[in-house]
Amino acid sequence: MTPTQSPSPGLKAPIAQKAPAHVAGARPAVDHSVLNRLEEELEDDAGYTPVFVANFIQGLPKRVERLRVALVSGDLAGSFDAVLSLKTSSQMVGAEQLVSLAQQVEAGLRRDAAAVDLAVALPQLAATFLTPITRWSRETVHSLTSRYPGTLRA
Repeated sequence: MTPTQSPSPGLKAPIAQKAPAHVAGARPAVDHSVLNRLEEELEDDAGYTPVFVANFIQGLPKRVERLRVALVSGDLAGSFDAVLSLKTSSQMVGAEQLVSLAQQVEAGLRRDAAAVDLAVALPQLAATFLTPITRWSRETVHSLTSRYPGTLRA
């Protein structure tokens, strides 16, 4: 399925539901200056930042899954809650691509909030954004674990 295809063969994605506006390479997966500032603010001699990063990594799959479930089930309130959680947590670790994608989903939710059929509109957002969100989640985890090798837990 391409990012502009609908999850159901009979449904066509509206023209506004085109592929996400971000471009690979335009932003890094992680802006490490955000983590540098966090370390400075925490005066991180005790190593709180790696714990914070590990918690982000551990919670990321749950956040993405919560967004997926809310979108495909047409749950507008749940979709807003899930995308804002993804966006906020991503901002805190400097996950630039995830922030950008979450902002685009949020804009789509705001646009589609008045849609006659949320059971169609929200799954179309899922079809457009979940593949790039999943891909950039992996890239983000890779970038974070490269900087903090002990953060990936089994």
